[in-house]
Amino acid sequence: MSSAVIGTSLPALTAHADTSVLYVNNRNSKCSDAGTGAQAQPYCTIQAAADVAQPGQTVRITGGYYQEQVVLKQSGTAQSPIVFEGELNGTRQSATRLVGGALSRNAALPHSVTAIGVHDVVLKDLSFQSLQEAVVVKDSDRITITGSVFTLVGTTSPSFATAAPAVRLSGKTTGTTISRNRFGASGGAGLAIDAGVAGTVVTTSAFNANRGGGITVTDAPGTVLTSNTVVENCGHGIALLGDSSGAAIRNNVVAQNAEGENDFGPACPDEVDLSVSAGSVPNTVVDHNLVHPNAGAVAYSWAGTRHTTRAAFTTATGQGKHDVDVDPKLNLYAQPNTDFVPTTDTAAMDSADESATGQLDVDLLGRPRVDDPLVPNTGTGTGHHDLGAFEYQKPFDVGLDLRASTAPGHPLDAIIGGTVNSPWYPAVTTLDLGDGSAPVTSPVFPLTHTYAPGTYSLKLTVTDSTGATKTADESITIQPVGSIAAGLTVYHNRPGHGPDYVEADVYPVTSPWPVRSYSIDFGDGTPAEVRSGPDGSGMIPHTYTAPGRYYVRLTVTDDHGRQGTADGWSQINFAVPGDIAIAGRWGPGRPSANGIFNGGSWALRSTGQGGLAEVTKVSFGRPGDLPAIADWDGKGHDQIGVYRNGVFLLRHLDGSATTVPFGDPGDLPVPGYWDGNGHAQLAIFRPSSRLLAVRHDNGTVTSLGFGNAGDIPLVGDWDGVGHAQLGIFRSSSATFALRHDNGTVSTAIFGNAGDQPIVGDWLNKGRATFGIYRASMATFAMSGAYAGTWGMANQLY
Repeated sequence: MSSAVIGTSLPALTAHADTSVLYVNNRNSKCSDAGTGAQAQPYCTIQAAADVAQPGQTVRITGGYYQEQVVLKQSGTAQSPIVFEGELNGTRQSATRLVGGALSRNAALPHSVTAIGVHDVVLKDLSFQSLQEAVVVKDSDRITITGSVFTLVGTTSPSFATAAPAVRLSGKTTGTTISRNRFGASGGAGLAIDAGVAGTVVTTSAFNANRGGGITVTDAPGTVLTSNTVVENCGHGIALLGDSSGAAIRNNVVAQNAEGENDFGPACPDEVDLSVSAGSVPNTVVDHNLVHPNAGAVAYSWAGTRHTTRAAFTTATGQGKHDVDVDPKLNLYAQPNTDFVPTTDTAAMDSADESATGQLDVDLLGRPRVDDPLVPNTGTGTGHHDLGAFEYQKPFDVGLDLRASTAPGHPLDAIIGGTVNSPWYPAVTTLDLGDGSAPVTSPVFPLTHTYAPGTYSLKLTVTDSTGATKTADESITIQPVGSIAAGLTVYHNRPGHGPDYVEADVYPVTSPWPVRSYSIDFGDGTPAEVRSGPDGSGMIPHTYTAPGRYYVRLTVTDDHGRQGTADGWSQINFAVPGDIAIAGRWGPGRPSANGIFNGGSWALRSTGQGGLAEVTKVSFGRPGDLPAIADWDGKGHDQIGVYRNGVFLLRHLDGSATTVPFGDPGDLPVPGYWDGNGHAQLAIFRPSSRLLAVRHDNGTVTSLGFGNAGDIPLVGDWDGVGHAQLGIFRSSSATFALRHDNGTVSTAIFGNAGDQPIVGDWLNKGRATFGIYRASMATFAMSGAYAGTWGMANQLY
């Protein structure tokens, strides 16, 4: 009966006693602080688990942010401690963050964990941030902090003196173990061990970039500092202050902590790397350390006396007989967990005192101690423990670096780079090329291999003489060979040559294989121009013997027999006696285009922008006529006409023609938009008197004198106002003079003496400007100065 009563009256207590793991997971929607901490229904807060944890139980905390200040009230036993353990995705590796008030900036939560008056508690694999000390241990015994990370703790104070350390031990605290932790970027020291604390062991931990120094021990006797890496802290690395006698400082790497470190904001105090006060000297041992200060800084301070070298320190104190002063060759800017690992062999390897109190068989990352065969074993015991928190592992690495070749003529080649790093032991290397070909033994990198198009997986295998094997795998895709891309542009009438001369500009050819030959057929029945080799591009001249339109074709052949082609047209014109240059707007909404009139034959280009163009052939008039061009029908574009012995013959859009007498034989036709009313009016220019006469729609005639004898009259809307103004071209000086509505005259030199002038709106801007025709080359050049453009040249085709 009593057994039954006990069984029913204490169910919760029985459940806690039988449960070895309590679970905490604030990301689990089923979490409850009122439950039992089972995995299916974990606690939401760490405090809820801490309040009920019993000796031998583990509080397993799933990774996340826990904005708590956990107060430890329960104690374990020496044989069965209470363990608080971080976990993330089943792997307990510094995963859980106890942030205290760091993110919320809640001054009511200045710490992450406080342990006051408790014993036999382990904090393991956790990550801490807080406004003040992350972990405070006071008046407690046998507290262990291991495998954890402390970053940006106590950074709210700008003063080194008042900023909090990451961890503080105080009061009558004994038997604390600090092992395999990382302390970085704290506002104060990484670790502060205060007065009254005794028997603390700090081992295999890393201290870096802490503003108040690495480790500060004050009036705390019997402190053991073994195999720690203490580098680049502000001020000191390790400092024993007050009466901290009976300390043991062995196997540590203490480097570059002294003056000159200014990466923390305010200048760092002028301290030393390793300092032992006078009250801390009795029974304190310093040996088997690497102490390497900044240039010009102090390595040791012993009882107030500074020593800049290890030899001077040993001579004066008898301490540090096995200490070394060498660069530890740490990669301080690498990724976490590799930043304090040595990068090459140094005197820090295989030189630790294996018998030192607190020396571990594994390093901070849990890796075993190994023997470096390239350095002598100068340590005690096996002789191959390294100094500091990190053991230099066998440097055995392999890598592959693949890229497709970009070298001309090698589109199917892969450039294979590889690295094999096995300085400790000889190794055998084999490369599988991934395409079924025989593996390459002892490859010499870089090497080139030719593939068929496709994707290939390569594997580099390296086995050293101890039987250890490492591999590197990479894939590469070789693209199919592309086609030849040939380019050709045909230029006409190069300066200094006649209209029968062209140059074919062969662009550099894009071809995956070397070009064997270039062949250009100029389309006139002459043999093709052939150039051999890959350097056959460039200008290739050709002279035609007859006018016409010729099809020019380039054929490029590579050394694999593949061909690419490009083509263009060449229109060859010869100057014909009697050619008169003309220009007009041949269609509604179109810019002006040039053309040729000769004895009743018209050739009208579709564009005045240069290059090839469609040409309309029209017959109207007879030999001896002069061309007359204007908008007779008011359609917004020009119609053709002729002027014959004082009579205008105007051709309309419907094919009919109108005859209008105006002027005398010898006059020149200058019709245009003189009235600005949407259609043209007839006008003549009489060279003998340099007189313009305009026949208006109402039958009246107005006249204007302008120019000199021999000047050629021009008509155009220079001002863009919707009606015509008069101008002249003085052929002897190639000068255009344009008269504006306000009576002013603007002049410009364009072309050469003997050129024929033309007028048009080449860019359809609503304003006319001028151009010239050079009969000797059958070439036009139009000025675009009014539109802010350079001159344009073209031929009549």
